[in-house]
Amino acid sequence: MKKIFSVVVCLSMLLMLPGVSLSAGPAPGPYVSTQLGGIIQSDSTITGTDFSAKIQYKPGFAVGAAGGYNFGMFRIEGELGYQRSDMDRVNCAGGICYGGSIKGNIYAVSGLANAYIDFVNSTPFTPFIGGGVGAAFISADFDEKSGTNNREDNTVFAYQGTAGLAYAINKNMTVDLKYRYFGTSDVDLGDIKASFASHNVFVGFRYNF
Repeated sequence: MKKIFSVVVCLSMLLMLPGVSLSAGPAPGPYVSTQLGGIIQSDSTITGTDFSAKIQYKPGFAVGAAGGYNFGMFRIEGELGYQRSDMDRVNCAGGICYGGSIKGNIYAVSGLANAYIDFVNSTPFTPFIGGGVGAAFISADFDEKSGTNNREDNTVFAYQGTAGLAYAINKNMTVDLKYRYFGTSDVDLGDIKASFASHNVFVGFRYNF
C-alpha cells in the first residue's frame, strides 16, 4: 500500500511540473496555419453540345491558409486555398474535337470548413485524418488552335479528404506532411461542362496560441 501511495505521489508531482504532459503535441487552443505543395490535376472530362473530350494537365502548385481551434484530439478550421495547373493535351472522345497539345490553365480559389481527428500519443508525431466541404471558384483559360482566347469561370460545391503526419517542434509550433484529394461538382464553363479534381501533397506549418 505504501509503495502504491508513493508512486501516486511521484506521478502527481511530475504532472505538476511546467512543460510535463502525457502528450508531446500542441496544447488545446486556437491556431493559424499555412501550407504549400504540388498537385497532380486529374484529367478533366469535358462535354459540349457536339463533342466530348479529356484534358490532361501538367503538374501544378497550391497554397493555403487556415485558422481554427484545437480541442485536443479534434480540430475544426476555416481554410482558404488556391491551386493552378497548366493544360497539356486534349484527347478527343467523340464529335467535332481538335486533339493534341493545348495551351491554357485552370485554377481554383476555395473556401472550406474542415474537421480533423488527431491520433494523439506520447510522441511528437501525430497522425491525422480529416475532411472538408465548401465552395470553389473555378476559372479556365482555353487557348484554342485558332488563336482565340476563351476564359470561363463558375462557382461550385467543393469537398476534400486529408491524411497526414504532424510533428510538434514544441507546444506552439507544428509542421506536417499531408496528402489531400480535392474535388468539386461538375463545372459549367460557358457551353461545356467539365469535371474538376486533384491529388495534392502539402508541407504545412501550424502555430498554436
